[in-house]
Amino acid sequence: MDIEIATMSAAPTSPPPALDLADALARVLADAAPLPAEDAPIREALGAVLAAPLHARWRLPLADTSMMDGWALRASSLRAGARTRLRAHDESAAGHPARAPVGDGEATRIATGALLPPGADAVVAQEDVDRDPDAPGEIVVDGQRSGPVRPGHFVRAAGSEVAEGSLLLDAGARLGPGELALLASAGHPSAPIHRRPRVAILCTGDELRPIGATPAPGEVISTNGMMLAALCRELGVPADERPPVADSLGATVDALRGALASADVLLTSGGISVGDHDHVAAALATLGLQPRFTRLNLRPGRPLTFGRLGEAWVFALPGNPASTYVTFEMLVRPLLARLLGLPDGWRRPRRRVTLAAPAPGAGGRAHIVRARVDGDEARPLGQQRSGSLRSLAGHNALLVIPPGTRELPVGAEVEAILVDA
Repeated sequence: MDIEIATMSAAPTSPPPALDLADALARVLADAAPLPAEDAPIREALGAVLAAPLHARWRLPLADTSMMDGWALRASSLRAGARTRLRAHDESAAGHPARAPVGDGEATRIATGALLPPGADAVVAQEDVDRDPDAPGEIVVDGQRSGPVRPGHFVRAAGSEVAEGSLLLDAGARLGPGELALLASAGHPSAPIHRRPRVAILCTGDELRPIGATPAPGEVISTNGMMLAALCRELGVPADERPPVADSLGATVDALRGALASADVLLTSGGISVGDHDHVAAALATLGLQPRFTRLNLRPGRPLTFGRLGEAWVFALPGNPASTYVTFEMLVRPLLARLLGLPDGWRRPRRRVTLAAPAPGAGGRAHIVRARVDGDEARPLGQQRSGSLRSLAGHNALLVIPPGTRELPVGAEVEAILVDA
């Protein structure tokens, strides 16, 4: 991706107004559309979204097969409610069909999934059949145990599951393990999917140390990048977590330029505030970013810069862990879902819940409170500070506390976004 470096960047005399979440999300999604289609091998399409409908290239099952281990026979050979003696011959196993047809008064041993032999129209379960040690070539079907046996009994009929040419999955279907198995079984070794967005992740800060290191006083383990990459993978989106960037303008510009060369979406974490060592905003301006917004009416996550550089969507997220997490969930995740080709209605499930403990508000800002939801009750976690990783561990929902709220009491109803449903 070619990025032109801006020669001048006029600093605003006053900061632009902070946006409500709904307005910010509208700006994020304003020009977002599913990425172009590509053909992907079925084994590599997990989590992707179909870009076109796919139809069955053959019927399923291809032929009549047995649903049980037992005996294939003609239903007309049995006497209802009575014991019927039949001549046993041949065997049909999965992948090894019987050679001889089944006639009146005959039965063929059959395994689950095996082809019904010619002439047979029903299967009797093994537990409903007795063997006579004095007549090894015969079986006895107990009509009391088997109940009525009619044509089709325990038979999976050819084409009963999928007819040849029938629609398997429509465009927009998310490909999970079951969907992939269905497509492959009906003749599709590959599938047309919307290309999954490529995400690059950059964390900034001289204080960051790699996972596994022992930090000195004033240092922290760099976990935001890992967390963001995990959130992307959870959605089925590949993420390139790049090494932490030092607190210098030149290093930040170089790292951003390198990440933008191959990314559809760039996520940075940290360095977006107004401190002397916060260089992300200046580096993005150097690369030509004209932000669509830089502040949110949100806790946690007030400082957040969003815009487009070339064809890439750029999110400069705050560095506090809870702020990074919440802004990803509320703004980045919906964008990735749109680029994947998921329908607009596809979102984390939401529902009204009752507070089992008070929930703090954030004055004039919306407050996204990490909580545990059990049934219809929600209990906010005790720790809600934006810099606390403890506020992220153990929650399964985000409570949306509206602006203008100081605190919601026990018993109040609130909207919950279920993140582990």
